[in-house]
Amino acid sequence: MRVLARFRPTKTNQNKNKLNTRGEKLKFAFKMYDLDGDTKISRDELLAVLHMMVGANISEEQLGSIADRTLAEADTDGDSLISFEEFVKVT
Repeated sequence: MRVLARFRPTKTNQNKNKLNTRGEKLKFAFKMYDLDGDTKISRDELLAVLHMMVGANISEEQLGSIADRTLAEADTDGDSLISFEEFVKVT
């Protein structure tokens, strides 16, 4: 239920439950990609999530291209990883 609570609409005067704020939603989404929990998203993690999402409907070459373009767009510090701060900037 706590996971689903992150996606219910927010009320402007509601301050009791912070689960569904934009920041919490972004943290949740980031953790879905950060499979090893090291606070960075690698190309391999991107590929693993893409595989889970699309299965065999897209070729390995296409998946690699999507992962590479995502890294090129999001990785502003040039370490070939996406930090939470970089993730937030591109969402």
